[in-house]
Amino acid sequence: MITLETEQNSPVYSDDRILSRTWDAIRQYEGIRALDIDSLSISVKKGFVLLTGHVSKKYHRDLIEEIACSMPGVSALHNNLAVDSVLAIQVADRLSRDARTRDFILPVGCSNGWVRLGGVVPNRELQIAAEEIAAQEPSVRGVLSRPRVFGENPEPERRAMQPQIQAKVFDYNRQEGVVTQVVVQPRNRLVTHVVVSTSDFCDGKFEFYEYFVPVEAMEVVNKESILLKRNGPPLNAFPAFEPSHYPLAPLDWQPPYPYSVETVHWPREQREKTES
Repeated sequence: MITLETEQNSPVYSDDRILSRTWDAIRQYEGIRALDIDSLSISVKKGFVLLTGHVSKKYHRDLIEEIACSMPGVSALHNNLAVDSVLAIQVADRLSRDARTRDFILPVGCSNGWVRLGGVVPNRELQIAAEEIAAQEPSVRGVLSRPRVFGENPEPERRAMQPQIQAKVFDYNRQEGVVTQVVVQPRNRLVTHVVVSTSDFCDGKFEFYEYFVPVEAMEVVNKESILLKRNGPPLNAFPAFEPSHYPLAPLDWQPPYPYSVETVHWPREQREKTES
């Protein structure tokens, strides 16, 4: 953490002003704007700046830190931005140290925290093992591709998809809901489902529902909204969310950016596996 010395007589800047000025300054840099702007977050509380997320280059990490530190009113800063090249080395190191995968050449690619594994392994068990080992690195956002199994065609790459908490969900019947929780598969750190909350005014009172929606049902996903597929079922046709089937993730587990652990669930079999 960086602690900055400030003059006692310096003007007081609100956290909102610090945040706004920091974002304005960062957006002036074309490289950051083009490559990293959607993969990082900045928060400010009582002059303390926290940087989280992923960047493509160490230069961008250092530049963002320098910009934030230069803002009037900033008293301290913690830079938790993960750099793709460093993350790729960390994943490769885990693969090289694990007895199951160290004898195989498994190239690692990384883009804004999304990991792609290359190479060839002899069977499905080793393919899954490589995926799990990569996902053990806490800064990994998700594992999009796995090594190819010998004699089989390459698998299609998974979508880099992270529905945001509080994003609005729409179907083509104009039903609307809000994402309140997500289910993450810890084996690859990818979101598999979202919990969508809706309300309806009926017989003089509001009734609330929670629908369980798989990411495969989504056509468009951005930070503010999610549009379900045109030919798919309407929102109210999805099953109700069953918390007993998807317990909360362990408190000591670091969820992928940008989620916090209190909004993330695991499949029950994965949670039971960690507790056994």
